[in-house]
Amino acid sequence: MNERSYLVGLVAPGTDFSVSSALQQREADRHELRYLCRHLGAARDFGTLLDECRVFGFSGLGMAASAGRPTDALDGLSRAAARTGTVTTVVYDTDGRATGHDAGMSAFTDAFARNLPDAPLSRVVQVGATGAGVSAAHALAERGVEHLTLVDPDPQRATALAEAVNRHAPGRPATGRGTEDLDRHLGEADGLVDALPGAAGSDRLVRMLAAGLRGDLWVCDLGHRPGDTSLLRAARALGCPVLRSGSLLVHAAAHTFHLVTGRPAHTSHMLGDFADLTAAPAAHS
Repeated sequence: MNERSYLVGLVAPGTDFSVSSALQQREADRHELRYLCRHLGAARDFGTLLDECRVFGFSGLGMAASAGRPTDALDGLSRAAARTGTVTTVVYDTDGRATGHDAGMSAFTDAFARNLPDAPLSRVVQVGATGAGVSAAHALAERGVEHLTLVDPDPQRATALAEAVNRHAPGRPATGRGTEDLDRHLGEADGLVDALPGAAGSDRLVRMLAAGLRGDLWVCDLGHRPGDTSLLRAARALGCPVLRSGSLLVHAAAHTFHLVTGRPAHTSHMLGDFADLTAAPAAHS
């Protein structure tokens, strides 16, 4: 494809990337680029998928946070992807080489700076040590969190992520824990990051988090869903500063667009697009 025309595959089950696709296509219109997004469904064998998309001339791929995806199938990794082991964006160069990027780490950093610029970072609790939580934990450590408590129903998983974060962070700020002392950790925290997967088994933990909210606690949800979660609604009712998942979705789409095209994304315009795309039908009447 020429430099003003891009074909991007979105790898996710169902229609998870419908909003992200629309955001990227609207941004491409502002740059007067032809930018086609094609939904490829849930990932098949990753190496086979990369080869097929290379043959069909794809410029890049966007996918859900993928810690554990076989990165050896790629020709290279960005610094962030090598650090986190997470690939959310693949970019093909003119020779067909596929490089994996972790756009989620940059998206979290930028969304946090935009929405919670003055948030205290002495003690932060993150619940969930998989998926987007991997990138968030590394981003929080890079931002300067003094004490990062990673809580997961699987304590070994939390400890493994803490060790991975500490290999790159000065002061080794992260510790991994199980859920048994979650109430105490929340009581000592300045901020809470909900990185739990959207599964029924997480309902009990979400209720525990809601019960532990305080008005002076900032709250971030990593669900990348357009609407507010029950936890964010409870946080807003208490007056907690919040980072909505929609902001993360917008910044992730902006980073994917930039990686694929090399053009700077106008994030402020994309936030307006997001509000328009997710507004109730009555708002357009």
